[in-house]
Amino acid sequence: MKKSKKPLRIFINLLLLLAIFALIGGIVSILMPLLVQKGKEVAVPNLMGLTPEKAESLLVKSGLKKGEIRTVPSAEVPVNRVCGQYPRAGRRVKIGREVDLEISAGVSKVRIPNLEGLPLANAITALERSGFVVARVESIRTATVPAGRVVTLFPPAGTEVRRGTEVVISVSTKTGMFPMPNLVGLNIETARGIIASHGLILGGIKPASSNEPLGTVLFQYPEEGMAVCSGDTVNLIVVQDSNTSNQKR
Repeated sequence: MKKSKKPLRIFINLLLLLAIFALIGGIVSILMPLLVQKGKEVAVPNLMGLTPEKAESLLVKSGLKKGEIRTVPSAEVPVNRVCGQYPRAGRRVKIGREVDLEISAGVSKVRIPNLEGLPLANAITALERSGFVVARVESIRTATVPAGRVVTLFPPAGTEVRRGTEVVISVSTKTGMFPMPNLVGLNIETARGIIASHGLILGGIKPASSNEPLGTVLFQYPEEGMAVCSGDTVNLIVVQDSNTSNQKR
């Protein structure tokens, strides 16, 4: 009589089931920590002032990754050090998150370009492309520069400044404010002509003794460069004969 193979088949099936359960258990034991860690959050470390290498090392230790790196000018942070990070320090993020870094290039200095005579729109474009900020535009009356064109800049053209410096543009106009011309050292008659040609009014003339030739302007108010406009009064101190001055006293 032949022995039944049924018990053997059952035993083999049980072994197979045990092997499958063991395999599943092994896979779960490996994957579960990974899945749990994937959802875990960590605080972004403070990377400010670190070199890029040290910053990356600290990110790896924290379970994070180095993201995009940009080089930017900075007057506060030494060259080749982290001067900015995103996300910022202390923010909680998922493990594996990338952190973007800004690396200091130090103080970047550039020269103010010479834009005298350019139309305002062209001057603004040139300044912005060079990394400057146009703080404001002022009108200044002048007879030599066509209206709507640059007369001067502040800081002046050629000055070496930091990139991002604010610049004031003075633009020519035929009306309004203009800088007071220099009259000191001129003869009173010449000064009268200049005052009249600018639409100004000659006010008081005070006498003074001096070794300068008679009729020489010693002092003026408004002073040279002060903002004035048509109709403003100009007062002068002019050299007068000492004998005449004594008689008037």
